[in-house]
This record gives sequence, C-alpha cells and structure tokens, in this order.
Amino acid sequence: MLQRVIIAIDFSSASAQALAVAREHFCTATLRLLHVMRPSDVAAPGAAGATHTGTSPLASKDLRESAEKEALARLESWAQEGEECQIVVGNAAEEIMRFTEEWGADMIVMGTRGRSQLSNMLHGSATEWLIRHARQPVVVVHEVSMNDSTRAHLPPTEMND
Repeated sequence: MLQRVIIAIDFSSASAQALAVAREHFCTATLRLLHVMRPSDVAAPGAAGATHTGTSPLASKDLRESAEKEALARLESWAQEGEECQIVVGNAAEEIMRFTEEWGADMIVMGTRGRSQLSNMLHGSATEWLIRHARQPVVVVHEVSMNDSTRAHLPPTEMND
C-alpha cells in the first residue's frame, strides 16, 4: 500500500489534473505537493531570466525568501486539509527525484502538457527524465477530459470556475 506520494506542481492545468487524480486514487496516502522553483525565478521574482546586478547579498537573500514565500502561499492555496507542501529550488527533474528519495516517497504523480518532440528536445522534459531515472513509479497524467468525480478534486483555480 502506498504511504507517501509526491505530486509535482508547476501550477499548470496538467498539474492540477495530476493532483486531482492523486487525490482520487491515492486518498489513503500522505500527499505532498512539491513545487520546484527555477533559480532565475528566485533571483528575480516576477521577471524570469532577469538578474539583479549590484545588489547586496542581504538583498538577494530577501528576494529569495520573498519569492519562496509567495510560491509557498500559492501552493498552499492548492492544498487540502492533511496535504503537505514543499518548495525547493533547482532543476525540476533532479529536485523532484532528490526530494522523493529524501522523503521516502513511494510514487511520483505529475502532469504533462504533451509538448512536441522538438520542444522537448529544445527545452527538455522533467517528466521524460523522471520516467527514465526515478527509482519510484511515476504516474503521468495528461490534460484530458475528466469525469465529475475527478473534477471535484481539482484545486481552486481559474481553470475550473
């Protein structure tokens, strides 16, 4: 029986659907929502790819803490009672695998947006990497039509209003 399940959340509709599927099918397990922030998002909140030059290390620390706090608040808005939330910074695939092993998770659940093969080649795919390298099973949820029972487990977002 599964005891610990990681749900990778990137705030896309695909990750919302993955969370709904995890809630419906793994309801007896401890669910931990995991969001991986890119280092560029931490360095310059609100301006992906931008960098701050000339700022003091204390200001950089404040920016990082602010970005992490904001992301955690957003993640907690997706969580239901009893679900745990975690924010980490780094490469999505590597951090999901590292955290899964550290926490002792039995399974990873994540969504996929079904990008083209060319897009995956150019940008990489955390999902594909985890399927090949994770030691735990990986459940991949595609953006698909959902029945009312599964839709009831979606997090509170604009997409299901």
